[in-house]
Amino acid sequence: MIQANDSKRHYVIGTAGHIDHGKTSMVKMLTGKDTDWLKEEKERGMTIDLGFAFLGDEITIIDVPGHEKFVRNMVAGVSTIDLVLMVVAADDGIMPQSREHLDILKLLQIKQGIVVVTKTDLVENEWLELVIEDIKQLVKATFLETAPIITVSNQTGEGIDRLKNAIADSIGRIQPRQDKGVFRMPVDRIFTIKGFGTITAGTVLSGSLCLDQMVELLPQRRRLRVRGIQIHEKMVNRVQIGDRAAVNLVGIDKQAVRRGDVLAEPGMFQPTRYFDGKFHLLQSAPRSLKHNDRVRLNIGTSEVIGRVSILDKDMIQPGEDAYIQYRLEKPVVADVGDRYVIRSYSPIHTLGGGSVIEVNPRRHKRFANEVLEKMNLLEKVGPEELVEQFLKQGGFRFFTLEELAKKSTMNQQLVIEIVEELKSSNQCVFYQEKGQRYFVHSKILEELKSAIVGAVEEFHRLNPTRSGINRLELKDKLDVRDSRLFIFAVEKLVKENRIKLYDQRVARADHQINVSDQLKKIITTIAEIFLAEGFATSDLLQIAEKTGYDAEKVKQGVDILIETGQLTIVGDGIIFHSDNITEAERRLQALFKTKPTLTVGEFRELLNTSRKYAVPLLNYFDSLGLTVRQQDVRVYNPDYVAE
Repeated sequence: MIQANDSKRHYVIGTAGHIDHGKTSMVKMLTGKDTDWLKEEKERGMTIDLGFAFLGDEITIIDVPGHEKFVRNMVAGVSTIDLVLMVVAADDGIMPQSREHLDILKLLQIKQGIVVVTKTDLVENEWLELVIEDIKQLVKATFLETAPIITVSNQTGEGIDRLKNAIADSIGRIQPRQDKGVFRMPVDRIFTIKGFGTITAGTVLSGSLCLDQMVELLPQRRRLRVRGIQIHEKMVNRVQIGDRAAVNLVGIDKQAVRRGDVLAEPGMFQPTRYFDGKFHLLQSAPRSLKHNDRVRLNIGTSEVIGRVSILDKDMIQPGEDAYIQYRLEKPVVADVGDRYVIRSYSPIHTLGGGSVIEVNPRRHKRFANEVLEKMNLLEKVGPEELVEQFLKQGGFRFFTLEELAKKSTMNQQLVIEIVEELKSSNQCVFYQEKGQRYFVHSKILEELKSAIVGAVEEFHRLNPTRSGINRLELKDKLDVRDSRLFIFAVEKLVKENRIKLYDQRVARADHQINVSDQLKKIITTIAEIFLAEGFATSDLLQIAEKTGYDAEKVKQGVDILIETGQLTIVGDGIIFHSDNITEAERRLQALFKTKPTLTVGEFRELLNTSRKYAVPLLNYFDSLGLTVRQQDVRVYNPDYVAE
């Protein structure tokens, strides 16, 4: 019987601590379940892989290995927890993995915890007090400084009830996870059940998932259907952020899924071999970190090998922070704000960790101020500011809602709320076309408008005798690839009466062609010649010979006449007076009233000209849509509308 998830808050608790300090025995006392499930674990008497147990209906406990060889499994286990049980054995006291595990917990920014001192039945009270004092010194200035310290015996059960009460009290103070509304679940366990097939388990970090929904397995990019969902071994219809979930997938073998893979809403996450991050090298790190060092990256439930490109210094010393670009040997799935841990490649030691600043960035040059300023800004923003930064840093382009949601890995409804708020504060502009909404930051739009006006004014300064710059030439000059945004900005400027637009030219609203009296005389003469020559016109050199004017002045005059529309180029080197083109169009339309087709020869006779001029003019009329070529003849286009 499938039950609906009642939306109760679920909590995930993880253990941490040195090997053989009683973590697994403590979990068994709390839950009644032995989390060591591997045959090798039973034989060796030590935890190797992650174990799982339930404490009531709302709490999952992940038991992690304490041996230094299995730190990667430990990181995978605690990467998604709400609260940690930091275990120290009374007889051993603080040991190397006690310190390393605490460092890892701090790097992952675990915020809640309880210190559990086990094996109290093996020591005297005075020794126990010394161990507790050592623990207090260890956790000083960490998130565990004010955490309760509970003493227990895994043999007698003494203190277990106090521990349960402390857990109940602590989970009541756990802050809700920030939900971006997009489903994501790192996989930390894969198993099969006869009759069901492959089941993946993990903690839901964001969004929700329902029965029969499609998910994407990453980084493999396989889309799969959800056959069933469990929480605490009970079938449910839906899981949400914070839930410890087991997801039954259709159509995939167990061998095709690995710990470190991610189940996610299809199309929202891009596997990457690159990401930018803020990094902190532990004060206790055994060595400095050098540029291009090979390291082990632990993020989510995955571990991959890669190299570090240190962007703001030559070398990171213990205790220092830095900006790093990670270049990985295999793809990972990450999101902005995700925490990670870095360990040395060999010999293996925990070095430090930090947070993801940008996923799938460009490959950066080192010591580039623009890159470092951007990373410094992105490091400090939340989801709301992140959307604004994407809009600001996108350059001269519109964003769709889908693009913003995917780039910020947020639910579209959340993105709408954010951009609506930005619009209300005049930080964002909407544009709608054919049911699709486009967004641009107001700052970007104003920058583009200023760039357009500046380019137009520069054109007028360099070309005082031309009426304006060609619109496509202006777009290319400004390197604006988004035609929709360019046209939108131009239309805004026209409405603001800052520019004017005619034909395909853009000009300053008050611009007038600056022509000297001498040039006016030349222009008038040239126009009269072209009008008189009808449909067999001279080229520029012939005009210069006829008038005696300098060839450069003739060209300048012709350019102005073309700009102002008195002359029209109809073909390569063929220019007609616009009045004559109008007359040719009138004759054509009159002819088509008497006959359905027209040959080049007939058109040549109609205008009393040669083929040299008739063919380019016919092609020009084809381009206007007045005539349509059908093999060797032209026919009239009944849909033609004269401009």
